[in-house]
Amino acid sequence: MDSARTDRRGDELPPGSTLCGGQYTIDGYLNAGGFGVTYLAGDSLGRRVVIKECFPGAVCYRDNAQVWPRSRSTGGEFETILGLFEKEAQALAALQHPYIVGVHQYFRENGTAYMAMDFIEGRTLLDVIETEPHRLTPDEVKQLLIRLLQAVQYIHEHDILHRDISPDNILIDRDNLPVLIDFGAAREGATRVSRVLSKVLTVKDGYSPQEFYLAGSDQVRSSDLYALAATFYHVVGGQPPPSSHKRMAAVARNLADPLRPLEGVAGYDAHFIDAINQCLSIFPQQRLPSAAAWRDVIDRERRIKRALEQAARDEELDRRIRALVAEFRRDFVPVAPPAPAPAAAPTPPPTARPEPDTAGPAASDEVVAIDLAEAAAAEAPGPADDPADAPAAPAAPAKRPRGRLFSRIIRRRTGAAAQDTSWRTS
Repeated sequence: MDSARTDRRGDELPPGSTLCGGQYTIDGYLNAGGFGVTYLAGDSLGRRVVIKECFPGAVCYRDNAQVWPRSRSTGGEFETILGLFEKEAQALAALQHPYIVGVHQYFRENGTAYMAMDFIEGRTLLDVIETEPHRLTPDEVKQLLIRLLQAVQYIHEHDILHRDISPDNILIDRDNLPVLIDFGAAREGATRVSRVLSKVLTVKDGYSPQEFYLAGSDQVRSSDLYALAATFYHVVGGQPPPSSHKRMAAVARNLADPLRPLEGVAGYDAHFIDAINQCLSIFPQQRLPSAAAWRDVIDRERRIKRALEQAARDEELDRRIRALVAEFRRDFVPVAPPAPAPAAAPTPPPTARPEPDTAGPAASDEVVAIDLAEAAAAEAPGPADDPADAPAAPAAPAKRPRGRLFSRIIRRRTGAAAQDTSWRTS
């Protein structure tokens, strides 16, 4: 961090102030915002630490060291904000990661709340890219992003969002290793419970995604990814991207997106550049879904490892399938197909008129024959039926042509097609 500043006067504690029963002594002021003040301090063992004080100036004020609500109406809001501050401190204290600032202690004093954190010797990424833009080589930038993605993945797996990733909240130590600082979860929660603080801008133009500008909007893991992509857009391209709020307004008016995607930057491959551009999508669902997915895209060694793991899984799946097939073949008992039906014998021509079959079809599954025939002799008048001697009778119905015999053969029920044959008898 930059050297401590002690020439600032205002609502902050003066140097020499002690906290937590003398365990910490304030050396100087570091930074202040709408929700708190940070100090450089020393502990009782002589180690340097950072002390963060909950001080939302819109709802409280300081009288000497003591902090008071500005009015009765803000008293309840201030207590709620202190609760959110404590909740954030407890959540961060549970995180143990080399690229995330460590929180060692939380305590209440002077009517407000404090947390003691690691002191990181180094400079902010914003200071580096503004004063030494060529200090980080493309390979160092890639490693920097991969390490920060590891940190973001870690906090997301603990159901925490950073909500304020930007170059000024990333410290770079002497070995060019990054450390994420100044989580914004408590600030975001404070704007929801305080009417006064809801008017305080909690976004950073150029780095905050468009959903941070909308009160009550869903903030998801890809919201942090947008802010990280905006940060590295600045690192690689030399300037921050346009405000996502302005980009959203342009898209809503069917105008061109003012963001110019990165392309063809020397020293960076297409995977690296395309991932930044994708995570800068205005709409969350169009961004990469997770920090792990982003790492898979840009980390070549990780891509190779993932591919080998997938190949191993595929090989194991193939082995299991082969084992199942072998087991099936071993236990399988084939069923003999049914014997073919014997061929039907040809039906000889009838020599006489068959009697009608009143008993129904023959009890055979092979062939059922129904003969429908009329003999020509049956139609001719005989001596006993001389038409002259016969009494008058109603006209008989028309009879079938003389000399024809019809035989219909119905094949067995196995599905063989029916075959019709007919012939003439003399």
